[in-house]
Amino acid sequence: MSFNIPIVTIPESSYNPSSYNTIKTKSQLIIYLTKLTHGSSIFLILFYLIGYFAIKPLLEITITRRLELLETTRLNLRDCYIKLISKVNYIPIIKINKNGKIISDEIIQTDDNNKNNKYKDDENNNDEIYLKLKRLSNLLSTNIRSYDAGEFLNFKSIKYSIKDFQNKSDLIYFNEDELFTVESNSKIDDKNIQGIKKKNISIETKNEIRSIKGLFMSGQA
Repeated sequence: MSFNIPIVTIPESSYNPSSYNTIKTKSQLIIYLTKLTHGSSIFLILFYLIGYFAIKPLLEITITRRLELLETTRLNLRDCYIKLISKVNYIPIIKINKNGKIISDEIIQTDDNNKNNKYKDDENNNDEIYLKLKRLSNLLSTNIRSYDAGEFLNFKSIKYSIKDFQNKSDLIYFNEDELFTVESNSKIDDKNIQGIKKKNISIETKNEIRSIKGLFMSGQA
């Protein structure tokens, strides 16, 4: 009886499966991005807290002081303007006569007084309004072309049909005298002969209103 014994043998204790597990390492880029994200988030939180508790109150104080300064300046200018208009009636144009030539600065000179008195006699400025309307009318008449209704197709036939309908409605289908007229029963003679009599509601209403008005004016109502 023969046994096949291998020349090279490996003992069972020399094999350790745990030693063959690969070590999982994180990428250096992911680690860097994670640290950068954590650092930036902490920086943003600190910046928000500093801005909310320190910068915001300072800005509010600055804006409030600016508003107070502007309001004070406005009130002072208003008071100064009121004092000036109560004391000064006309401000002349400042001119300098230099070598026979009159020189004036456009920054310090006022408008021509004749322009202000141009429409002095016309309190409502009707002449100025008329000129503006005339210019507007000329502009519209130049740039806008009017359309003739006769240029449209079938206009004459439609116009004739409308006129025919209007004439029929006025002369045949509608009678204005019978609009407010109703039939009523009234006695014609002492024999209680019933007859038909037409009465106009509009005339009766008008008479009733007049009678009520007369009662109020006479003090009976």
